Amino acid sequence: MEENKKSNNKVIVIILALLLIGVVAYTLYNRSEYTKLTNAIEEEKEEIEQNLDSMIVKYEDAIAQKTSMSNELAIERDRIIALRDSVKDMKATNYSLMRRYKKQIANLEETNRRLFYLNDSLTGQNQLLAMNLDSANVKISNQIAINDTLSMQNLNLAEKVAIGSVLKLSTSKVIAMRERSSGKLVETSRSRNTDAFRINFTVGKNEISEQGERQVYVQIVDSKGNTIAGKGELILTGGTSITYSDNTTINYLNESVDVISLVEVNRDNIEKGVYTVNIFIDNKFVGATKAMLK
Repeated sequence: MEENKKSNNKVIVIILALLLIGVVAYTLYNRSEYTKLTNAIEEEKEEIEQNLDSMIVKYEDAIAQKTSMSNELAIERDRIIALRDSVKDMKATNYSLMRRYKKQIANLEETNRRLFYLNDSLTGQNQLLAMNLDSANVKISNQIAINDTLSMQNLNLAEKVAIGSVLKLSTSKVIAMRERSSGKLVETSRSRNTDAFRINFTVGKNEISEQGERQVYVQIVDSKGNTIAGKGELILTGGTSITYSDNTTINYLNESVDVISLVEVNRDNIEKGVYTVNIFIDNKFVGATKAMLK
């Protein structure tokens, strides 16, 4: 009887040992499978983070192109950044949450394809516009250069025309005159007998000069630079003011015009020396002549 009891106890111990071994083996197996599962989830988590980081870089590049979609791209980029940060904070054991994130990423990838397609299309259009703008700028620059050249040519031509249209004297002569008792004026070469200066000159023919009335001024200057028989003031083109001795008006019709100016003087004021007669038309100097008095 006692032997049977001992035998039963051995059986129970053996059974319990077998059960313990089974439990230990099952536990070790479950732990191994759990480790494999968590490692797999961790790998998926890292892969998801890398994919999200890659998406963020693509969005940053697309935003930097500054198209009309930049604001929309920036909003989508911020959503991806928030999702990536959530994935980083997720525990590796939460497999159901991992599946939900993967589904969201699949939706994001579809959105990415649509947005990047539209953005690439806009970028292509912008590049084409930029090329067209560069081409237009080149054409404009060339046209500006041509216009500048034409303007310079026109300016040079205008200057040549202005120079060519200036009236000049073809002949000029000054004669000192004395008055006889009869009132007739005759030529003299002596200063003490001079009662007047007679200036004869011809305004030359000029086909391109403007037609119309012209003011002619005569200035008689003695050897000391003093104006004889001053009659009025004339402001020249350069702003210089002179005193003239006589003035008259001619009607210029692009043909030669003979002009005679008679300037009466007080013989007591006339001294020996060279007298210069300067002639101006409007406010420009056109010629001069001289006379020597004894």
